[in-house]
Amino acid sequence: MRELPRNIDADVVLAIGHQLDDHAKMTPVSIAAAIADLRKAVKTKLTNDEIELLLVEMAGARGLSVKLDRDAGT
Repeated sequence: MRELPRNIDADVVLAIGHQLDDHAKMTPVSIAAAIADLRKAVKTKLTNDEIELLLVEMAGARGLSVKLDRDAGT
């Protein structure tokens, strides 16, 4: 995994890690649902695009597929 930019907070990375660790291996990770769950669990200044990038990278590192179901405006 690449080095994280300075604006990424550790709480977001940890929350995404927990989400992905608890996710079933055979079903794709819904980006829209994961972002919504993350927004409820952690306060962050990151944009949805930045969170999506982290989710995709972290899911890929775990060998999980992702469902790119997020609307462009959300």
